[in-house]
Amino acid sequence: MRWTVTYSALGAAFLVAVSACGRRTPEAKTPGEAVKSAPEKAAAAPTEESKASTPTSASSDGDKSKAEAKASTCGGVEIADLLAAISQSACELPEEKRDKQDRDVKDVLEIKVQSNARHIAPGSTEEIAITFHNKGAVDLPLDFVVDPEPRFEFELYTRKGARVDKPPGGEPALPPAIAKAGPPEKQIARITLAPQGTAKLSLTWAAVKYRWASKERAKGAAAGHGYPREPAGPVPKGKYVLRVVTPLVGIQEGADHEISRPSIPIDVGF
Repeated sequence: MRWTVTYSALGAAFLVAVSACGRRTPEAKTPGEAVKSAPEKAAAAPTEESKASTPTSASSDGDKSKAEAKASTCGGVEIADLLAAISQSACELPEEKRDKQDRDVKDVLEIKVQSNARHIAPGSTEEIAITFHNKGAVDLPLDFVVDPEPRFEFELYTRKGARVDKPPGGEPALPPAIAKAGPPEKQIARITLAPQGTAKLSLTWAAVKYRWASKERAKGAAAGHGYPREPAGPVPKGKYVLRVVTPLVGIQEGADHEISRPSIPIDVGF
């Protein structure tokens, strides 16, 4: 049974606290933690020979085809792997082209969060699919933060709004070398959905709780991303709300981030 909950920006008032030419490819993470891609810039510099040569008609057509193929990965009617698209340098948006004001997308952007299973065993994993759909009649640009990878994270809440998976106690201090490094440089990746277009991605979530990682593991933490966590056993049986924290930015939304943080009800152990 496939359980689907649809969230459009117009009807999201009830939300609770929830790949291709590239330089980044998705990286496997601890189940339930942030789902990221690991970037490696691979833009090849042109050779001196290619700079000096005069393109023939055939090579011009080939260059045009390559450019169009590259551009299509950052937009169109269907983006089959959103994470891969925004993980590539070709989709990064220069600062001078970024919007100066947040855009109102509540009437045109619809977000669906889907789970293959309505019920999931404590400690097990489940595939969660997210779809961004342009309901409008014109192109819809969507911007995502890359720092240095796009990060999609999960938060689990009770139906009453209490956070379930957060480590107990305050967040420990990072090792001095990590704390002094400062946050990584943030880039913005843009995709453009054609009218009635969709962009999809699939993430893996684990029904587990977390604790703060050991001091030894913290020495390898990514600067600017907080103190690392590690699994600490299955979450109790119960009825929850799973929130997907996306890196979508540049849109108008309320304090609850009802658009950039869509959610889905999920049952554990029933």
